[in-house]
Amino acid sequence: MIEINYNIDAAAGWKKNFPYFKKYISKTVNATLNIVDVGVAKNVSITFLLTSNKKIKELNMKFRKKNKPTNVLSFPMQSTYMDNYLLGDIVLANQTLLQESIELRVKKYDYLSKMTIHGMLHLLGYDHKTEKQYKQMKKFENLIYNSVKLEL
Repeated sequence: MIEINYNIDAAAGWKKNFPYFKKYISKTVNATLNIVDVGVAKNVSITFLLTSNKKIKELNMKFRKKNKPTNVLSFPMQSTYMDNYLLGDIVLANQTLLQESIELRVKKYDYLSKMTIHGMLHLLGYDHKTEKQYKQMKKFENLIYNSVKLEL
């Protein structure tokens, strides 16, 4: 079973800007875990913090030493507690997602799905620091996104 927990910053406008966020995030998380073999047969738990540019900027500075907002941050845990596999936490900033989706001319929910996939792959241990890593991660992102697009 996949457990998805949501912590929503009420002031960030998530319910106004992305009223169907749970549907898109949950479909994307499920598709990612179905396509990428995590090697865990237990219950998987992921927590999302849906927040503002201000909060994600603070987190980005604290954990990555970058003094600017970003679209997604991932905090892998990959630990077991009781019968649950705690994959980790993903933080998303709705203002950045909206702004980037407009700039990239991508529908906002499509972009939310893409950034959820990106965050999930980081939780699963993928990265894009080298060209080889980038290509592997991009391949999975496209595969998962195309799968999600068929479901939605």
